Amino acid sequence: MHLGIKYPIRLPLRCTMPTSESERIRGSPRMLRLFSALLLCAALTVDLRAQVPSSSNQPGISEEAAVFDRMDNLVRFEDDGTGVRETTAVIRVQSQAGVQGLGQLVLGYSSATEKLDVDYVRVRKPDGRVVETQASTAQDFAPDVLREAPTYSDYRERHVSVAGLQAGDVLEYHTITHVTTPLAPHEFWYEHSFSKDFAVHEEQLRIDIPKARAVKLKSPERKYETQDSGDRRIYTWTIRDFVPDRKRDRDTERVEPDFTPDVQMSTFADWQQVGQWYAKLQGDRVVVDESVRKKAAELIKGAPTSVEKARRLYDYVARNIRYVSISFGVGRLQPHAASEVLQNGYGDCKDKHTLLQSLLQAENIQSYPVLISSYRELDPDVPSPSQFNHEITAAELGGELTWLDSTAEVAPYGLILYQLRNKQALLAANGKIGGLHRTPVNSPVKNQLTFKLDGKFTEAGTFDTAVEISAQGDSDVPLRSAFREIPQARWQEALKNLSAMWGLAGDVSDIHVDSLEDTSKPFHLVYRFRKDNYFTVPNSGVSFRILPPMQLRRAQAANPKKPLQPVKVGPAIEETYHAHIQFPANYTVQVAPSATMARDYGEYSVSYELNKNVLEAVRRVVLKVNELPASRRNDYESFENVTSKEVEQVLSASIAPASAAALASAAKSGGTPEELRKAGTSALQRRDFSAAADLLKRAADQDPNQKDTWDDLGRAYAGLSQHDDAIRAFRQQIEVDAFHKSANGDLALELQQQGKFDDAIAAYRKQLEITPFNKSTHKGLGILLAQLNRDADATKELEETVAMPPDDPEVKIVLARVYARSGNATKAEGLMKSVTGVSVPASGADIYASALRNDIDPNQTLRDARKTIEDLGDQFDSGEFDRSGASALRAMDLVALAWARVGWAKFLQGEALEGMQYLNSAWLLSQSGTVENRVARILEKEGQREKLRHALALAVAAGGGEVAASREQLLKLSTTPDAADKEIAAATAELLLARTVKLPAIVTGTASAQFVLVFDGSNKPDRAEWLDGDATLRSATDELRKAQYPVKFPDVSSLKIVRKGALSCSGSACAIVLLPLEGLQSAH
Repeated sequence: MHLGIKYPIRLPLRCTMPTSESERIRGSPRMLRLFSALLLCAALTVDLRAQVPSSSNQPGISEEAAVFDRMDNLVRFEDDGTGVRETTAVIRVQSQAGVQGLGQLVLGYSSATEKLDVDYVRVRKPDGRVVETQASTAQDFAPDVLREAPTYSDYRERHVSVAGLQAGDVLEYHTITHVTTPLAPHEFWYEHSFSKDFAVHEEQLRIDIPKARAVKLKSPERKYETQDSGDRRIYTWTIRDFVPDRKRDRDTERVEPDFTPDVQMSTFADWQQVGQWYAKLQGDRVVVDESVRKKAAELIKGAPTSVEKARRLYDYVARNIRYVSISFGVGRLQPHAASEVLQNGYGDCKDKHTLLQSLLQAENIQSYPVLISSYRELDPDVPSPSQFNHEITAAELGGELTWLDSTAEVAPYGLILYQLRNKQALLAANGKIGGLHRTPVNSPVKNQLTFKLDGKFTEAGTFDTAVEISAQGDSDVPLRSAFREIPQARWQEALKNLSAMWGLAGDVSDIHVDSLEDTSKPFHLVYRFRKDNYFTVPNSGVSFRILPPMQLRRAQAANPKKPLQPVKVGPAIEETYHAHIQFPANYTVQVAPSATMARDYGEYSVSYELNKNVLEAVRRVVLKVNELPASRRNDYESFENVTSKEVEQVLSASIAPASAAALASAAKSGGTPEELRKAGTSALQRRDFSAAADLLKRAADQDPNQKDTWDDLGRAYAGLSQHDDAIRAFRQQIEVDAFHKSANGDLALELQQQGKFDDAIAAYRKQLEITPFNKSTHKGLGILLAQLNRDADATKELEETVAMPPDDPEVKIVLARVYARSGNATKAEGLMKSVTGVSVPASGADIYASALRNDIDPNQTLRDARKTIEDLGDQFDSGEFDRSGASALRAMDLVALAWARVGWAKFLQGEALEGMQYLNSAWLLSQSGTVENRVARILEKEGQREKLRHALALAVAAGGGEVAASREQLLKLSTTPDAADKEIAAATAELLLARTVKLPAIVTGTASAQFVLVFDGSNKPDRAEWLDGDATLRSATDELRKAQYPVKFPDVSSLKIVRKGALSCSGSACAIVLLPLEGLQSAH
């Protein structure tokens, strides 16, 4: 249901509603809505001979898309209700956005009662030239909403494309609208709001009326002048040098919306007069002819009471007469005849009421039209039709008024929407019942929403659940309306999007919705939700929210002009969310704490209970009122704030690897090729390469032309180090789809792995023909060319990669070395310094010694190092490092250096403790002698002599550019040179032991293999993946994941530590040794 104003209210010289004026002339639809809102404001008059004033000295105005240098609004009323509106504007267009917004003027008018003349539209160029827009180019159209029913309204829009408009030009136009036929003879009304969203040098409103006419005039915030001239009286308002504040704080934005025009005028003496006028205007169309009488009799057949008759008639009009969304007053205020609406099968709010009133009258049920606004409070001081934008029905039943809004289509009988409740409205009727009435405060139907989940997780991380939603009252209408308006064939697509908003992003199926036409029962929806890999398995720790977000209405900031205005918090509602979720044995779930809160106006509770890995979660809120006294604002904000924070609470789980039986069951599952492909893709995402390869191979065998299947199979083979099979799969994908989004790039990585560099380069280049802006492909090709010393080609690819966001530290280092080899020292130094803090070091030089000098700028070092950490973290978050394991391993040198730089900078800033934390992490990762030397420097300052000697011995044993300095200091601290040598020898043995982790027997006999270990915030690896070696050790991954390693994270970030380890088993024991990093010199 659309209750807002979508098209201009075109009451001749009377109905100037705020949004109507916003669309009387509007620019291109590409322009922001607010920009089009002030292209014409009522009527404008300006002295076009005046020079455009300079605005360069006004702050912020130069940034506006356009500036109204002069805007004059002239409105003239005659005693009989006819009149003229003149609009003249001078607008300085300052940017392309202004050109787009003003490039086409759209002028609205009512063809039955008005005549529109466009006097001129012209553009003044900075050099003095004038470009006229010819009147013959203008075209009249019915607005989009009326194209469904082109003869339905006399409202028209004249489109004028402005010739030659460019940024820097001045647009001038002058329009005259003649009101030839008044809707209310001898009456007129008008309202106006001055610009609040656009810069205006001078805006003037003049209202010219017969001096003898008594009017109600209200302009509380704007001063005006009054001038009499003969038998005329002219009211003038002038606003100068207004610039909107684009930097208003959020509190100002949150003030309760309380629209009141700056100027209101009406000749109506009181509301009874307005009601009587409209009752006659509308009543002429309430005619019970034979077609209406026959339809009423058909609809109420068998109805035992007047209430049941009214219900049936309301239901028919609401759901069978299509609502044409035309705002109240567009083109005409008088509705169509009831029989015409019945025959057409559509109508606006006025027409739907007229038909309903006629049907009710046919059954001797009295009813009345009710004029109301959906967006503003009625101002009783100015009786004017311009205060309304909607029409509903009041029916007399059982001695009381029953309020009906057939426009809502799916609202239950007797329910008017919340924005129409507790508002003053005009019941248009003769006699005592006519006049202002207040609509009901509460809905006759309780507002309830219930959301239920009943599902389970699988060991491999799939989430499958039934979802059930029930809603009634205010919560029912938007859901029922949405499903009613969307074709059933698109329900799945729409529900998938809606489900994602509730926190359930995945596949939906088995959708069932109870009858949408039966509004006597609550809305009821049931569907199935499933998401493979909802969790990555295994997982050392994942946070999640099982219930959809629930949040009370936020209290808007108090209006300083109305400090005692009640706080709107409604509508009153009762919401209940319940989840029954089963977790398998490999999940260890931590639930959030329960909480309860109660006020006299509301209650809130949330509870989580876990019993035998079955979760029962319930969240419930009851809001008992629609508004609170202003004195309760702080109390409510506290209540709302606590419930919002409760919503932010999450559950957590650690997930062990899925059992072999579960994985085997998934791998052996049957199904269609598409089902096998989806299961295989899920296994690939959780890095179960063996199951993925099996499932995807079966899918490909059944349907070799499936999208992405061969490429996914190639990636699974690559994960198993079956490189020949991977290459064959990638080539098969290219044969199936020569323009595949990634197959050539994936093929290139495998060819590069096997040393087939020329073939790899060709595959990279083919991928770039298909996806020319793929950063990963440019990076892979650029690094390979650099490794092959093809510097010219490498420079081109790497420069393109560097230009693509986000920053990639590895690419910068490789490009710096290429620049250095090519003799471009300046560029090389700039890039290398941004990542490492030093210029390109000579071959064999210790980059740590250069980066961790005493004379570095610690502030700049911190900024640069943290930027590197952030950039590397982004690559982990995006999955880039998962795609290329080699890049992830190479990145560890950058991680160690960045941590060391942060640690050393912190020490130089006097923060020794935090500095030590980062340096220790860098030392464990790099085993750089220079890093350990800096650790020793901190220990020396802290006076820890024994630890200092040990650190110096480790620094000497590890080597690097600070060996001599470390040895010299160690000798000074040792009793004899022999004692120092013994400490160094012990430290040398310790270095290897520090990287060695002992394990129990994994296989019988002797075996060895290399693994990649991935750590995520813990010293236990999240993943352990077999790389090469004895296949008997593939099963060692579980044992490797249980062990603790010499790994330490200095802080919380997106960074992961990726290490290569050599596992060897002999007899009854095994051990894995973390291999040293390659070093920045060799790695790049």
